[in-house]
Amino acid sequence: MLYNLLIVDDEEIAIKGIVKGIDWSELELAHVFTACDAEEAQSIMLENTIHVVLSDIDMPNQNGIELLDWMNTYSPHSVTIFLTGHADFKYAQQAIQLDSFDYLLKPIDHGVLKKTLQQAIDKVKEQAELDQIKTTYNQFYQQWNRQRPLLIERFWQDIIHYRQSAVPAHMDAAMQNYGLPLEAESRLQVILISIEQWKEEWSARDEEIMTYGIRNAAEEQFFGDSSGHIVQDGNGVLYVLLYEADDNSNAELEVKCNSFIQQCSGILHCRLSCYIGKPVKAYQIRDAVKNLLELERCNVSQTCTVIQEKNHGLKLERNMTQQAPFPDWMILLESGKQQQLSLKIDECFDQMQHDKVDYTELSSFYFGLMNMLLQWLNKKGISIADVYPNREWEAGDAILKSLARMRTWTQGVCQQAVEYASSNGKDVSQVVYKVQRYMQDHLDDEFSRERVAEQVYLNPAYLSRMFRRETGLSLTDYMVKVRIARAREDLEKTNQRVSDIAINVGYANFSHFSKLFKKMTGLTPQEYRKKYQEV
Repeated sequence: MLYNLLIVDDEEIAIKGIVKGIDWSELELAHVFTACDAEEAQSIMLENTIHVVLSDIDMPNQNGIELLDWMNTYSPHSVTIFLTGHADFKYAQQAIQLDSFDYLLKPIDHGVLKKTLQQAIDKVKEQAELDQIKTTYNQFYQQWNRQRPLLIERFWQDIIHYRQSAVPAHMDAAMQNYGLPLEAESRLQVILISIEQWKEEWSARDEEIMTYGIRNAAEEQFFGDSSGHIVQDGNGVLYVLLYEADDNSNAELEVKCNSFIQQCSGILHCRLSCYIGKPVKAYQIRDAVKNLLELERCNVSQTCTVIQEKNHGLKLERNMTQQAPFPDWMILLESGKQQQLSLKIDECFDQMQHDKVDYTELSSFYFGLMNMLLQWLNKKGISIADVYPNREWEAGDAILKSLARMRTWTQGVCQQAVEYASSNGKDVSQVVYKVQRYMQDHLDDEFSRERVAEQVYLNPAYLSRMFRRETGLSLTDYMVKVRIARAREDLEKTNQRVSDIAINVGYANFSHFSKLFKKMTGLTPQEYRKKYQEV
């Protein structure tokens, strides 16, 4: 790259002496401009990019100091060298204050001047490189900043699901990297948003879109005067994380939750409930989430309501101290998530070590774990000998008397179970199987998620997430799939009227049935029957 030089002096002979007295070929210059006063220099700089300015100080109208002051606003990237016949300290002081590159006195050796000009050009190069680095950095920073909300959500998801350590030192480092206004010891509050029922029969894709709308509404409702994030886990649960939690804010939160429930019912056509957790330290968020999920799971009677953990805390705390979270372990076991299961086991044993459990409590833990494993084996129809051919499930007295040995044994038998589950595939749970059977047996009934949930004594929202996690389909999508499959079978094997078949599989509106059938098969019911019976 070549650079432009501007020489400013009110004495023409001084300009000519510099222009003709220096061999410019050794400098990387594209053009040498000249000006006899500050005004002409300003005009040139407004029309051209000037990289280096060599200027006299004592000039009529505006002097060189005033020119440099102007340049700092209108040509800030230009590097200025003063060349003057006045060794005035006041001028030198002003030049330094305005960030001039150098201050030279006339007369000056042309070799020294040429060397100074080269140094000024080098500074221009260096500044250009820094500007390029800043530009690149700013581009990546803007891109990172746009992705930051997603990165923060992923951070909380990883913490909640045991994919990242919740050790305070590790959390502090991560939160600092993401620019979170928190430390591991900071207090936050979790609100679980449980979507209980859509007023329309949405497909899984439609539900995702509407859930996005609920998420945006939650951000507007809960983050007006406070900071926080909305986190959606892999099962579709929405958590509102409120930073800087206040023990006295629950009454206000309940009002906001009720308003939010009404808003979602009227505008987004869904019924939902909110579960408000107790304020906890950030590194305790897993316990907060676990408590709220337990509250939701146990709520099978109330809908469109606000439930506060503080009103149910004693029962939850008593249950938690009596047993390890085996239902959570069962889910991880069935899905083959060894790393997350191992972290949960370690967390449980750390707590038992802190609580100084005795032999009786450790024995109780052993029988609870074996009960979980036997339930899993029974549900799968698997013999315990298939998973543990060498009777690894047996824990001798030495293991029952040592917390450390029990930890190692527990990790081992659970790892064997996970490896078996991974190598032999996954099947749906008994709960989901029962739901599937019920739906298949009641195709002609009006579909209701609440009625289905009643069959397995679960909260409808909780069941919906479990069903989607295990089958990959929403309850609505599965019902449509089963109904259309039955309709296809009847069209292939019977001569019933199409309208009767529609009623038999739960569609009183024939037009709706016909459109749905074509969407699923690519043919109308009549075309499907004709094509099949012609074969």
